[in-house]
Amino acid sequence: MMDYWRETFHQFSVLGFDIESLGKLDAVLEKGAGKYSYIIIDEAHRFRNEMTQGYEALHKLCKNKKVILVSATPLNNKLADIKTQLKLFQNEKKSLIPGVPNLEKFFNELQKSLDSLEKGTPEYLATVKTTAEQVRDKVLKHVMVRRTRSEIKKHFEKCLTTKVLKER
Repeated sequence: MMDYWRETFHQFSVLGFDIESLGKLDAVLEKGAGKYSYIIIDEAHRFRNEMTQGYEALHKLCKNKKVILVSATPLNNKLADIKTQLKLFQNEKKSLIPGVPNLEKFFNELQKSLDSLEKGTPEYLATVKTTAEQVRDKVLKHVMVRRTRSEIKKHFEKCLTTKVLKER
Protein backbone atom coordinates (compact mmCIF):
# COMPACT_ATOMS: atom_id res chain seq x y z
CA MET A 1 0.00 0.00 0.00
CA MET A 2 2.87 2.36 0.74
CA ASP A 3 4.19 1.95 -2.83
CA TYR A 4 0.73 2.84 -4.14
CA TRP A 5 0.74 6.15 -2.24
CA ARG A 6 4.32 6.95 -3.29
CA GLU A 7 3.37 6.40 -6.93
CA THR A 8 0.16 8.43 -6.57
CA PHE A 9 1.97 11.39 -4.98
CA HIS A 10 4.64 11.18 -7.66
CA GLN A 11 2.02 11.21 -10.45
CA PHE A 12 0.42 14.34 -8.99
CA SER A 13 3.77 16.04 -8.27
CA VAL A 14 3.22 16.12 -4.52
CA LEU A 15 6.53 16.91 -2.84
CA GLY A 16 7.77 16.81 0.73
CA PHE A 17 5.83 13.89 2.18
CA ASP A 18 6.53 10.91 4.42
CA ILE A 19 4.64 7.64 4.25
CA GLU A 20 4.52 5.39 7.29
CA SER A 21 2.85 2.13 8.15
CA LEU A 22 -0.11 2.44 10.50
CA GLY A 23 1.82 0.23 12.89
CA LYS A 24 4.57 2.85 13.26
CA LEU A 25 2.53 5.80 14.50
CA ASP A 26 4.42 5.88 17.80
CA ALA A 27 7.70 6.23 15.89
CA VAL A 28 6.26 9.19 13.95
CA LEU A 29 5.24 10.83 17.22
CA GLU A 30 8.70 10.23 18.70
CA LYS A 31 10.37 11.89 15.68
CA GLY A 32 8.06 14.86 16.10
CA ALA A 33 4.72 15.30 14.40
CA GLY A 34 4.96 19.10 14.46
CA LYS A 35 6.47 19.19 10.99
CA TYR A 36 3.29 17.83 9.43
CA SER A 37 0.40 20.05 8.38
CA TYR A 38 -1.62 17.31 6.72
CA ILE A 39 -2.29 13.75 7.80
CA ILE A 40 -3.79 11.25 5.35
CA ILE A 41 -4.96 7.97 6.83
CA ASP A 42 -5.71 5.14 4.42
CA GLU A 43 -7.91 2.30 5.66
CA ALA A 44 -9.26 4.72 8.29
CA HIS A 45 -12.01 2.30 9.27
CA ARG A 46 -9.30 0.44 11.21
CA PHE A 47 -9.52 3.28 13.75
CA ARG A 48 -13.10 2.76 14.90
CA ASN A 49 -12.11 1.68 18.41
CA GLU A 50 -10.80 4.54 20.52
CA MET A 51 -9.65 2.18 23.26
CA THR A 52 -6.60 0.98 21.31
CA GLN A 53 -3.03 2.26 21.45
CA GLY A 54 -3.09 2.81 17.69
CA TYR A 55 -6.12 5.08 17.94
CA GLU A 56 -4.55 7.02 20.81
CA ALA A 57 -1.35 7.54 18.80
CA LEU A 58 -3.30 8.61 15.72
CA HIS A 59 -5.41 11.02 17.79
CA LYS A 60 -2.23 12.69 19.06
CA LEU A 61 -0.81 12.80 15.55
CA CYS A 62 -3.96 14.46 14.14
CA LYS A 63 -4.13 17.20 16.78
CA ASN A 64 -4.17 20.63 15.10
CA LYS A 65 -3.64 19.10 11.66
CA LYS A 66 -5.71 18.93 8.50
CA VAL A 67 -6.86 15.32 8.35
CA ILE A 68 -8.03 13.21 5.44
CA LEU A 69 -9.47 9.80 6.25
CA VAL A 70 -9.69 7.36 3.34
CA SER A 71 -12.01 4.38 3.74
CA ALA A 72 -14.29 2.22 1.65
CA THR A 73 -16.21 1.24 4.79
CA PRO A 74 -16.53 4.16 7.24
CA LEU A 75 -19.49 2.45 8.94
CA ASN A 76 -18.44 -1.08 9.73
CA ASN A 77 -20.58 -2.27 12.63
CA LYS A 78 -22.36 0.56 14.43
CA LEU A 79 -22.87 4.31 14.44
CA ALA A 80 -20.12 4.76 17.00
CA ASP A 81 -17.62 3.74 14.28
CA ILE A 82 -18.24 7.02 12.49
CA LYS A 83 -18.33 9.09 15.69
CA THR A 84 -15.00 7.63 16.79
CA GLN A 85 -13.34 8.51 13.50
CA LEU A 86 -14.78 12.03 13.63
CA LYS A 87 -13.24 12.46 17.09
CA LEU A 88 -9.81 12.32 15.47
CA PHE A 89 -10.39 15.91 14.33
CA GLN A 90 -13.57 17.10 16.07
CA ASN A 91 -14.28 17.64 19.76
CA GLU A 92 -17.21 15.31 20.40
CA LYS A 93 -18.97 17.74 22.76
CA LYS A 94 -17.99 20.97 20.96
CA SER A 95 -18.16 19.97 17.31
CA LEU A 96 -17.64 22.53 14.56
CA ILE A 97 -20.10 20.68 12.31
CA PRO A 98 -23.01 23.04 11.57
CA GLY A 99 -26.15 22.04 13.46
CA VAL A 100 -24.47 19.23 15.41
CA PRO A 101 -22.54 20.85 18.25
CA ASN A 102 -22.56 17.65 20.33
CA LEU A 103 -21.58 14.56 18.36
CA GLU A 104 -21.87 12.30 21.39
CA LYS A 105 -25.48 13.30 22.00
CA PHE A 106 -26.39 13.13 18.30
CA PHE A 107 -25.02 9.61 17.79
CA ASN A 108 -26.22 8.30 21.17
CA GLU A 109 -29.81 9.40 20.48
CA LEU A 110 -29.77 7.72 17.08
CA GLN A 111 -28.30 4.53 18.52
CA LYS A 112 -30.85 4.53 21.36
CA SER A 113 -33.64 4.71 18.78
CA LEU A 114 -32.20 1.71 16.94
CA ASP A 115 -31.59 -0.27 20.14
CA SER A 116 -35.23 0.10 21.16
CA LEU A 117 -36.39 -1.89 18.12
CA GLU A 118 -36.19 -5.56 17.26
CA LYS A 119 -33.64 -6.17 14.52
CA GLY A 120 -35.07 -7.31 11.22
CA THR A 121 -38.56 -5.90 11.75
CA PRO A 122 -39.98 -3.48 9.17
CA GLU A 123 -39.90 -0.70 11.80
CA TYR A 124 -36.23 -1.40 12.53
CA LEU A 125 -35.30 -1.39 8.83
CA ALA A 126 -37.18 1.88 8.27
CA THR A 127 -35.38 3.42 11.26
CA VAL A 128 -32.01 2.24 9.93
CA LYS A 129 -32.79 4.02 6.67
CA THR A 130 -33.83 7.30 8.31
CA THR A 131 -30.86 7.09 10.71
CA ALA A 132 -28.44 6.71 7.78
CA GLU A 133 -30.07 9.68 6.06
CA GLN A 134 -29.71 11.82 9.21
CA VAL A 135 -26.05 10.92 9.61
CA ARG A 136 -25.38 11.63 5.94
CA ASP A 137 -27.36 14.89 5.80
CA LYS A 138 -26.47 16.37 9.18
CA VAL A 139 -22.87 15.22 9.62
CA LEU A 140 -21.17 13.52 6.72
CA LYS A 141 -22.09 16.06 4.05
CA HIS A 142 -20.00 18.59 6.00
CA VAL A 143 -16.89 16.44 6.39
CA MET A 144 -16.88 13.89 3.61
CA VAL A 145 -16.25 13.65 -0.10
CA ARG A 146 -18.12 10.56 -1.18
CA ARG A 147 -17.65 8.90 -4.54
CA THR A 148 -19.10 5.56 -5.52
CA ARG A 149 -18.05 3.66 -8.62
CA SER A 150 -21.40 4.47 -10.29
CA GLU A 151 -21.01 8.19 -9.48
CA ILE A 152 -17.55 8.24 -11.03
CA LYS A 153 -18.82 6.49 -14.16
CA LYS A 154 -21.75 8.91 -14.41
CA HIS A 155 -19.98 12.21 -13.69
CA PHE A 156 -16.52 11.49 -15.07
CA GLU A 157 -17.44 9.49 -18.18
CA LYS A 158 -15.43 11.79 -20.47
CA CYS A 159 -12.31 11.37 -18.33
CA LEU A 160 -12.75 7.60 -18.34
CA THR A 161 -13.15 7.45 -22.13
CA THR A 162 -10.14 9.70 -22.76
CA LYS A 163 -8.07 7.64 -20.32
CA VAL A 164 -7.37 10.57 -18.04
CA LEU A 165 -8.84 8.25 -15.42
CA LYS A 166 -8.96 4.51 -15.74
CA GLU A 167 -10.91 1.84 -13.96
CA ARG A 168 -9.03 -0.87 -12.10
